[in-house]
Amino acid sequence: MIPVVAIFFPEISLPESFNMDKAKMKPTGTKGDGTGKEHCSELSELRPREANGNSLLVCLDLSGVIRSVKGPVLNLLGFNEQDLCGISLKDIVPQEDSNFLSGISNSKTDRCEFRMQRKDKSYMYADANIYNSTDQNGKLNGFCLRIYDVTSRMSAIHNLIESEERLRAIVDNTLDLICIFRKGRILFVNDVAETILGYPALELYDRDYLTLFDPSDRERVDEIRFIYSESSILANRFEAILLTKNGNQKTCEISLRKISYRGEPAFVAVIRDISEFKKALDELSIAKSEAESANRIKSDFLAMMSHEIRTPMNGVIGMTSLLLNTRLTSAQRDYAETIQLSGDSLISIINDILDFSKIESGKMILEENHFELRTCIEDTLDLFAMKAIEKGLDLLYMIDPDVPSNLLGDSNRLRQILINLINNAIKFTEKGEVFISVQHLQEKDGAVELKFAVKDSGIGISSETINSLFEPFIQADSSTTRKYGGTGLGLAISKRLVNLMGGEIWAESETGRGSIFNFTIKIKISGVGKTKLHVKGYLPQLRGRKVLIVDDNQTNRQILRLQFDSWGMNPILAASGEEALELIESGSGFDLMVLDLQMPGMDGIELAGRIRDIGPKGMAPMLLLSSSGDLERIKGDLFAGQLSKPVRLKELFQEVVQLMSEVSKKENSPDKHSEIDFSLSSRIPLRILIAEDNIVNQKLTISLLNLMGYKVDAVINGREAVEILYEKDFDIILMDIQMPEMSGIEATIKIRDSFPAAKQPYIIALTANAMVGDREKCLESGMVDYMAKPINISQLQEMIIKWGTVLHSKKKD
Repeated sequence: MIPVVAIFFPEISLPESFNMDKAKMKPTGTKGDGTGKEHCSELSELRPREANGNSLLVCLDLSGVIRSVKGPVLNLLGFNEQDLCGISLKDIVPQEDSNFLSGISNSKTDRCEFRMQRKDKSYMYADANIYNSTDQNGKLNGFCLRIYDVTSRMSAIHNLIESEERLRAIVDNTLDLICIFRKGRILFVNDVAETILGYPALELYDRDYLTLFDPSDRERVDEIRFIYSESSILANRFEAILLTKNGNQKTCEISLRKISYRGEPAFVAVIRDISEFKKALDELSIAKSEAESANRIKSDFLAMMSHEIRTPMNGVIGMTSLLLNTRLTSAQRDYAETIQLSGDSLISIINDILDFSKIESGKMILEENHFELRTCIEDTLDLFAMKAIEKGLDLLYMIDPDVPSNLLGDSNRLRQILINLINNAIKFTEKGEVFISVQHLQEKDGAVELKFAVKDSGIGISSETINSLFEPFIQADSSTTRKYGGTGLGLAISKRLVNLMGGEIWAESETGRGSIFNFTIKIKISGVGKTKLHVKGYLPQLRGRKVLIVDDNQTNRQILRLQFDSWGMNPILAASGEEALELIESGSGFDLMVLDLQMPGMDGIELAGRIRDIGPKGMAPMLLLSSSGDLERIKGDLFAGQLSKPVRLKELFQEVVQLMSEVSKKENSPDKHSEIDFSLSSRIPLRILIAEDNIVNQKLTISLLNLMGYKVDAVINGREAVEILYEKDFDIILMDIQMPEMSGIEATIKIRDSFPAAKQPYIIALTANAMVGDREKCLESGMVDYMAKPINISQLQEMIIKWGTVLHSKKKD
């Protein structure tokens, strides 16, 4: 029901058009003189002011029947005047609004609002001024209503009411406390005040806004409000502590905004209780701190375990190495080699666990050094050459021409990723090839993004397990571990190293169809490095030369074709010995022939013999490539050069240049030097002291030094090392770090503090620790260098040569 609004006005003058001689009209509320009802014709004799375009003039008799209608009735209501004349006004007024008619008849009101039903059943909101109509004798005979259409105004009022109701619903149902204040006095709060602070909303009205806050925060909050009020920004946010009605503290986030409230400037504060959030954040911070502490404890534990495991393993591996240098029966040598292999495997597992732990604890730091990418890959492939030869696999690689040759980054970690992936590829491939490729993706701000792919023709991986391969301790299935071994950490370490280098790693594979392991890295381009001479057409002795490439492996043929083409040569390919013979006999001759040794049907040696039998066309120099590792057994003068696969680009280039320049054949076998220099002590005489508490390690180190010709002294802890220096002079001390009574670092500090510089020896650390920062700790204590256990013969010898040379140069000066 729409309420009827009755508004009383003072007496209103009659329209001038009314004929006052025949009828009088007075506002209702004045008493008329007539008592009888006038006929419609009599009312029509009135001459009211004509209705304008936005109002109606409706005249009624005393019973409420419409006697005349003037104005735009058709536009406003949809009726004609004739449709309305003679019907009761009640017929077009809703029943809930019709009570205003009684007010008209008993002269209770002279203005009212009501609705009128249009012809199309919609409603028009009417605002009516009411006048009494009297006859010539002044007797009341009816009423006239000046009606205005106020539908638009009422719709706006209703929309405003609905908007306020929606706003009120939002304000009352939000979880935030909303407070409006001006000059520090609270003008409004929503009902959430009771939920958050325990105060009923009415209790907070006209209260000082600052009393809501904890006393320790009030001055700061008031300063924030003052600064904010003087600034031009519209909103401000801060945290503060509020007090509840019972005195409890609540941490809240307050958003402050300037508004206009009831026509004057004010502030609205939206206050959110974040006590539970802050509590959870504090608990999370504590948990994070505890986790980091636990991680540090884990790292320290692993460092300790590394020392405890490496110390005896140093003795096992070192003594086995010495044992293999003695005369042994074949069975004894087999046993000793098995011990050495097992020890090396155990050290490899320990290194994997340590690497994974360092990465997980955030202690893995990437180094930056200048390196050549091709050399890095070739050095890595060299490590697997014998494994590939044993399994009869081709080990191949190709670097796209647009890949920068010199890079700045951690070559050791890149090599570690490649080693893990290539090792897996060879491990799970029984025949075929392992192919490494490098592509250029993009270059920006002096850095390049490269994509590496390691492709094999092995057993493949099922789609169900491929996504979990890069998780720690995961392999394709348990049978894989039983058959091939491994900890399952290699790929997990590779993934984390790739992520550290700003890249991603993923695998593509099908069971029985091999696998491709892809990874990307972002690395800086280095301006340091040798200029590449092997560019297309640079050397005249290579430009335009015809070269025949014979290899049954398509991948290798394409790699060699691209490489010879980049040198300005003209490569021709043959997939078999028969095809090569046909090309030689039908062609105009070749300047160089590159033959693969292992080919089905006709191998490289047989092909070379048949080529020589052809005559002049078969007299070009021949270069033999082999994956079998048995080039040394190939005799005769068939080949002008021989190279082992995987072929190093530099070696291939030098060999080709030598052959094409008709220079003497380059010695292919690498230089080998004796691992132990038995006369080192005569060349570099030194007084050496060993401080080592482990008797096995002490005995091993003494034995190694004895083989070099040195007579050494030994002590079992740091305290004895300091004491013996008062009795004897030494040039070098090999100092173990972890010893009873006094550690190596404590002894070094004591020696540096107690003896003059002229009497102080060079102290070299011996440690089984392999964690980040160990080297720095040793150097900071006064040691000059650092050796990690297990001690390598070559490493020890190089260390003695290095510091012995420095010492003798210093004495000469």
